[in-house]
Amino acid sequence: MDRAQRLLRSLTKDARLVEVGPSFSPLAPKRDGWNTFVIDHASREELLVKYADQDTARIEEVDFVWQGGSIADAVPADQHGTFDAFIASHVIEHTTDIVTFLQAAQTLIKPDGLVILAVPDKRKCFDFFRHPSSTADAIAAFHERRVRHTARTHLDYALNMALKPGNAGAWSGYDLQRAVPVNGMETEPRWRAAADLPYYADAHAWVFVPASFQLMVLELAAAGYLDLRVEEVAEAENTEFYAWLRKGHEPLHGSELQASRQQLMNRIVIELAEQSRQIAASPLSTFHSVEGMAIQLAEAEFRIEAMRTVLDAVRASTSWRGLDRRKFQDLIVEASRSVPATGPAAVQHHVLLAEARRMLDARSMVMDVERDASQR
Repeated sequence: MDRAQRLLRSLTKDARLVEVGPSFSPLAPKRDGWNTFVIDHASREELLVKYADQDTARIEEVDFVWQGGSIADAVPADQHGTFDAFIASHVIEHTTDIVTFLQAAQTLIKPDGLVILAVPDKRKCFDFFRHPSSTADAIAAFHERRVRHTARTHLDYALNMALKPGNAGAWSGYDLQRAVPVNGMETEPRWRAAADLPYYADAHAWVFVPASFQLMVLELAAAGYLDLRVEEVAEAENTEFYAWLRKGHEPLHGSELQASRQQLMNRIVIELAEQSRQIAASPLSTFHSVEGMAIQLAEAEFRIEAMRTVLDAVRASTSWRGLDRRKFQDLIVEASRSVPATGPAAVQHHVLLAEARRMLDARSMVMDVERDASQR
């Protein structure tokens, strides 16, 4: 099951969907038969210019252009409450006012509708050194009617941004390479000034681990800002986590609400401790625990198995004419279907696809060289 299938698993193509900010990478593209209405900050023509260096063929026709205020206001009022799902992949963290964003989702979906979010996990991306956002942050932004990111947001975003070797801005939770801060303190005036620009300057305003997102939704609902509940949260191996929300907040009060809050607060501490496993000198590093060594050994076995599968696919799809690319590709796809989508075994899936891509790219290079030589 790929990423899109996982996120959209409960939906059929006759469902009425609204996808926010898909730009050049929609999850439920119209061209694949989805009944999707697109909301973006610009028209398709403008997006084609903005993302000219990307795969522009994937940019969808934009149905509703949103350029400020509530996203719900970009959609005609007679369509409020008519959508089976509200979809946003890596959008929520950029919003200036997360309460208004979630209220818009709540407004647009049917009573039994679904809010589907893909959210960066700070443990697995360039927000690595930042602290999770709090409900207090969300409430403050809402009451300020914030439409631009503050100087504090720009400074926190820039001065704590980190990359791993190879300029990787996102990675696996098992990646033991060092995360290195990108911007030095000498850049502070420039980032602070971003808040005073006459136009919107982008930043990650909201930072989460899975439990901190759940806590924020629970607390905002308990305080009367939302009527949503988190139905499920699921981690991805790399970069992000997924959240599915429904209308109707959890009817918790008094000690029951406090117990749920404390449980999530405890979980946040645990998830942040899990993040420290990526630091080699940490007492919780996989290098310092028997459990961690077992995980690494299991992953090594899965990598070996994946490499064997790739080699078998090469042998089965190679004849005296050379590599049959289509057959090789089909064998890799078939092999990857048998690999679990989560857990250490997922390593095999990534190795299979990575090695297959390398093999196909290498073959393409050989063919290019042979073609050039024949034309001389």
